[in-house]
Amino acid sequence: MKEEEWRTARNSRSLRYAQRVLDPRRWIVLRAGRGYLSRYDGQVALLTAANLFARMTPAVALDIPAVRIAPPLPWAGQELRAFTIEMMLRADPYGKFESRAQRDGDCLVHLGPSGAPSIAHGSGWNIYLGPEPSPLPQAEAANPIGPAMAAIVATASAFKTNLEGAPEAVLLNSLNWQPEIVQESVAELSSAVELGEVWTAGTGSVGTAILYFLTLATRSFSNTLFDMDVVGVHNLDRSPVFTHEQVEMAKAKATEAWLRGAGISNVRSEPRALDESVLWQKREAGTPDILIAAANERNVRSVIETGFPPIQVYGTTGQHWQAAIMRHVPMKDPCSSCLFPATEFAATECATGEVAPSTGEERMDAALPFLSFAAGAMAAAEILKLSLPGYPFTPNRVILNTQPSIGTVRASLVQREGCHCQQRSQSVHRRMIAGTRFAGLS
Repeated sequence: MKEEEWRTARNSRSLRYAQRVLDPRRWIVLRAGRGYLSRYDGQVALLTAANLFARMTPAVALDIPAVRIAPPLPWAGQELRAFTIEMMLRADPYGKFESRAQRDGDCLVHLGPSGAPSIAHGSGWNIYLGPEPSPLPQAEAANPIGPAMAAIVATASAFKTNLEGAPEAVLLNSLNWQPEIVQESVAELSSAVELGEVWTAGTGSVGTAILYFLTLATRSFSNTLFDMDVVGVHNLDRSPVFTHEQVEMAKAKATEAWLRGAGISNVRSEPRALDESVLWQKREAGTPDILIAAANERNVRSVIETGFPPIQVYGTTGQHWQAAIMRHVPMKDPCSSCLFPATEFAATECATGEVAPSTGEERMDAALPFLSFAAGAMAAAEILKLSLPGYPFTPNRVILNTQPSIGTVRASLVQREGCHCQQRSQSVHRRMIAGTRFAGLS
């Protein structure tokens, strides 16, 4: 496939969603000082921004010092600049990615607490975008969510302004998703986060983004992957793990390969839908500990809810430049079928936005790359919080708006009258989740 054809296919969903992409002639320079970039949080911010921008535009330069990747990132010890450029080229083999300083006409995205008139800074749970200096305290725990979200909202702001003008000011935390700073002592993430057995239904853009950000924090979990689709060129702009070499590979297998490369050895993949999986059909009590329910076809919510599931966490993207996190604690929260009833599933608003082509061809999902990354990071944050004292810190649904301004809305899910979760046996459900790591939340 030639570059023009490849790029048209890669950008197709963004074009359908927003009717534009970033100007490929305008260079974006990602810059960070040695102090921030030598730290775990600075490296997470850089890797997230580079991964995301490389999937949105072919012209990205790195203005960063030579440092080694810090633990506990999976690639600790490797040279960060070389690793990042290689990662970007695997996302876009035609990209013009290089290491150099800012030039006239470039769009600068400065990562860190100071060093430019406008900065993107994340540390711990906290997120800041705006004039220097950053008001955020420096967190010491290896928490990827604040720095990842700072990079994501900086990207969203750059896309909104089409690389013109200063970004809007954002102050937010990813612990309770409120516009305030939280101290690390309130909810410090452990250096040995253990998640147990995680099953992921749906390894598309949001499903893989959840796993990507989880893996930046911990590899102490096993993973079973379910997805019947294959990687397409159009998937490369929204998933942080798919590469151009994996086009036409089963998504579950491609995700398994990435997880193994990141240091998770206990992974198995089922390249089929959840309702066709023998693993799901013959699932034993106490398995899994967490279900990431990131699929959105074949009435998957009904399949899940009739199977007496454990706690579910997932993210979605919406049609109005939104990303959201959903949580379903058994016997406590409304179930996922309350939100996505089977008879109406094809028209759900909170699933990935569907855009109808004007040519009469088949409808297809569409979302902007930073929305999928945001939904993944938000869901990963919720999963990482599960073991923290004081959990939960938010209602069971939080929505991130990226226009007209960047901010969050906390909106609890409501139980749907007549949903089958109101009739299923609680005693059977309790026996099915007994022994799971987070059964106590029910």
